[in-house]
Amino acid sequence: MTATWAWVAWLIAGMVFLISTRNPIYIIISLVLLLILGAHLSKKKDLKGWVNQNIRFLGTMILLSTLINGLFTHAGQSVIFTLPANWLLIGGNITYESLVYGVVNGLIIGALYLLFNIFNLALSTKQITRLIPPAFHPLTMMITVSLTFFPSIQERAREIKEAQIIRGNPIRKASDWLPIMIPLLITSLEKAILLSESMTARGFHSQVKGRNPSLGLAGLILAIFSVFSGWVLSLYNYPQLVSIMLYVLGAALLFLVLFLTGRGSRITNLHRESWQVLDVIIIGLFAVGLVTLIGVQIDPRLPSLGYSPYPSLVFPDIEPVGILLSLMPGIPLALKFND
Repeated sequence: MTATWAWVAWLIAGMVFLISTRNPIYIIISLVLLLILGAHLSKKKDLKGWVNQNIRFLGTMILLSTLINGLFTHAGQSVIFTLPANWLLIGGNITYESLVYGVVNGLIIGALYLLFNIFNLALSTKQITRLIPPAFHPLTMMITVSLTFFPSIQERAREIKEAQIIRGNPIRKASDWLPIMIPLLITSLEKAILLSESMTARGFHSQVKGRNPSLGLAGLILAIFSVFSGWVLSLYNYPQLVSIMLYVLGAALLFLVLFLTGRGSRITNLHRESWQVLDVIIIGLFAVGLVTLIGVQIDPRLPSLGYSPYPSLVFPDIEPVGILLSLMPGIPLALKFND
């Protein structure tokens, strides 16, 4: 997997699967694969302690979710102990079912965090910023400049600090930082001015003739109003088809506005990303997985990915389709990684 959109398909498929299931067996399988994948990528980038940090975060999420759900949800038949009823919000039965449900929620939160963390490891800053639509080209440029500007400030601050220590300034009090802040501020302003002049000379964000920003704004307002209307109608006894049509209309208007606005942005890509046959195959596999997920959610005849410990605690069902879908986050492990 070398193409950016292959990793985007991986992220979407994994995120939809984790949101669609409550089965702890499937979530644990995906979590193990995510940890192995993250360990592989962090090793390539020489990030020590990545696995331990994420395991600690996962444990913290599970603990907090279990405590919160156990204290505030008093459903379930297997009572562990009972808190006084006059205790605000937390008074009532503490059950095994509520604790297990909290554990499942913590597993999902931790898995989603790992998913985005690995996505950030797999792609460079340039690849991520290129995912922003051309309509937001000024925003993309601003984010790119910011991400590259702060590391240079840190490097410059380190150089000035070392120079001050050599000159006999030990940097012990707050006032000792003044000889560092002033040169750092001056050099940062000089670099910002040079960058702005360079971008202006290259015609950054030059206006395109015939472009009407008001039409784009009107289309964006209509798209938001269409989606909001579909959501409001879904709360009442209107046919579901009406809400779906309004959602589709809003999405189409949004796509049209972004497409037309993006055509007015002049972007030059000096290095275009190359696609491999394997990337196309992988995107196809993730698309099949998403279609299967949608089918499982819609068709009651297919095995369910859901699980609930209420009203009494039972062991979750294990189905072959659930096992296969839980393996989707680990598909990159079967491939050869290239930078």
